[in-house]
Formats: sequence, structure tokens, C-alpha cells
Amino acid sequence: MQWQGFVLVLAGAFLFALYETLNKKLIVKKLPADCAATVNFLGGGLLLFLVSLCFDPPQIKSWFDFREGLFWPLIATSLLNIVILFGNVRALKYGDVSLIAPIAATQPLVVILPSWLILRERPDAFGYFGLLLMAIGMYVFSFAEEIKNWQPPIWLSWLGSKARYFAPWQMLFRNRGVQIAVAVACSGAVSINFDKLSAFRSSATFAPACILFFCGFIGAVKTVREGEWHDFDKDHLLSLIAAPIVFAIVLVCYWAAFHYGMAAYVGAVKRTSAIFALFLGLVFLKEMKALKRWPGAVIMTAGAVLLSL
Repeated sequence: MQWQGFVLVLAGAFLFALYETLNKKLIVKKLPADCAATVNFLGGGLLLFLVSLCFDPPQIKSWFDFREGLFWPLIATSLLNIVILFGNVRALKYGDVSLIAPIAATQPLVVILPSWLILRERPDAFGYFGLLLMAIGMYVFSFAEEIKNWQPPIWLSWLGSKARYFAPWQMLFRNRGVQIAVAVACSGAVSINFDKLSAFRSSATFAPACILFFCGFIGAVKTVREGEWHDFDKDHLLSLIAAPIVFAIVLVCYWAAFHYGMAAYVGAVKRTSAIFALFLGLVFLKEMKALKRWPGAVIMTAGAVLLSL
């Protein structure tokens, strides 16, 4: 990955960690997660549309030509993002976060195959090793605490506390939340390649604006139908204004980075947002348990360095 792309993704990762901190404050204040996501998508989409029209007009050769048209990758990644958006929430409904989060860590490796099939992109030796370290680091990062309501099977008991690292896979065919998390991880690994195609066939602001509006519309229909806006009050207003602005800037950073590196690298380095979130959670939310995650953060950093070479 060229240095410009690496800087863009790191900047986006830091801002995404800030965005998640803002969202966490909203959820702590009792605003439903889907309502926060809906506002972020619609608000971010509107901002990106305005930026696109004023400063970054899309260069669209065709809308519906199968080889060069914008519509096909745009609709593919929009539908996949719906799976990701609602899948994350559903996965946590059926399974503990300590089982769900490690599954997402596999995405830097899962993305290799769809990137080759869709974009014909293939990492070099440093890239493969960097992606492996990113996946391992994120996996270790996710296991800062003991897993709730899980006892290791007899054949894993000899590992003691280390047995928890096998829990998500041991529960794969038993826990619906873990199964949904696998579907979400695979959807993310595929969608990032269509993101890059959409960016190259339009612009780094127009395509994500379309995707955000699509996801925001689906979220609005769902939250209004289920009456989730009854919990909204003025205490949520400041964060609801700030979060879409930060989210829009995050997407510009990520999508602009596609011009400087492979989709698999962009997707993997995005995961460093977890390291920034660790720092922000420690400083602003006083989450002292975050200190337990430093081994995974170190491994992820090593992987990111390799991907920058």
C-alpha cells in the first residue's frame, strides 16, 4: 500500500473510533442502536451528496453496462451492508459479545479470496503475513475477558483459561449468534470489493452517499414501524449532529484510500480503529478493562506495519 493510502486509512480508523465513542454515549443515554445508525446513515449520506455535487462530481461512464456500470456493484454492496447493519445487532441478541467479536477478526483473511475473484488483486509475501497478523491480533484483542455462560468441553479442558480462544468455533453449530456473525464477516469481506469498484466507477463521495441513503432508508422504515423513536430526547441531539459528520469524513478517508492500495489492505488496516477505540475508551469513558487488550493491539500494529511496506 502506498503511504498516502496508509495515512488515509489510519486517519479514517481514528475518526471511526471517535464515531463509535459518540455512538456509545448515545446508547448509554438509552437511544436505540438502530435509531442512532439511521441518523448517522441519512445524515452522512446527505453530507456526502453535497460534497460530491460541489467538489467531487462523479465520473460515471455507464449505469447499467455489466462490465463498467455503476449500478451493479452499488446495489451489491448496498444489500450486503444491510446484512452487516442488522446482522451485527441480531448476532449480539443471540450470542455474547465475547463469542461474536472474534468472528469479525477473521475478515482480513476471508477477504483474500473475494478480492482475487472480483478485483483480481493478490497480496505479496509481506501482505499475506501482515493480513495474518492483523487477523490474529484482532482475535486475541477480542478475548480480554472470560466468556459468559460457556464451559469448555472435556477435550479442551487441559488448556485451562486458554480454551476460551476456541469457544466461537466450538459454538459455531450450536449458537445462532455465532452463525450470524460468520455471515456478517463474509458479507463484509465481499462488500469491500464492490465498494472499490463503486469508487472507481463514480467517486469517493458519490458512491458511499448512495449506499448510506439506501441503508438509512431501510433503517428509517424499520425504526418507525417498531416505534423506537419514543426514547429520543434533547440529550441525544448534540451527539446525533456530530456523529454523521465524523462518519462522513471516515468514509471519504476509506474510499479515497482505494486509489492507493488493494481492497484487502484497506479493509485490514481499518481494523486499527479498535486500537484507537481502546485509547479513547480509556481516556473518555474510563474503561480500565481496556488495558487487558494490549497484546492483541501490539500484534495488530505489527501487521499494519507490514501492510504499509
